[in-house]
Amino acid sequence: MKVYLPFLIAIIFASCNGDSLYKAGNLIELGYPIETSLRSSLIRNYLDTLIQKRGYNIPDKWSHLNKLVDIDSTFHKRIYFKKNPEEMYLISFGGMLVLSDIYNPQINQTDWVAERAAMPKEEELRVKARFKKEILDIIEVMANQDGLADSLIYKQ
Repeated sequence: MKVYLPFLIAIIFASCNGDSLYKAGNLIELGYPIETSLRSSLIRNYLDTLIQKRGYNIPDKWSHLNKLVDIDSTFHKRIYFKKNPEEMYLISFGGMLVLSDIYNPQINQTDWVAERAAMPKEEELRVKARFKKEILDIIEVMANQDGLADSLIYKQ
């Protein structure tokens, strides 16, 4: 134990160097609010259907890209898009619907895009439009087909 203690102390001090302070990258998020008249419960239910039955499930090659909040599958879901550009979104339901993070190797080859400064504005607009078109619009169609939309859409 004595041999490892100096090594452990050196690691702690090295990590406290002002230039390399640890940023809790697993807790940082883009936090793009998603405006929709659909209720979160409807989105959450149909999102599971899209993931399980419509090919939006996470491929094995990206299964290791978990974030700490991703463990809580009640309030966070990952959804995968295989069409160009191949990417994955982390969606959060903690009250307001939020697009928390994006994983797109064309934007960041090694990690989630979790800071707004790292997301080019044109990519932000594309991602939001994709989420609306490929997820929210499809969920609304599915809910209408199931006769659920009227009771699960917020009235304006």
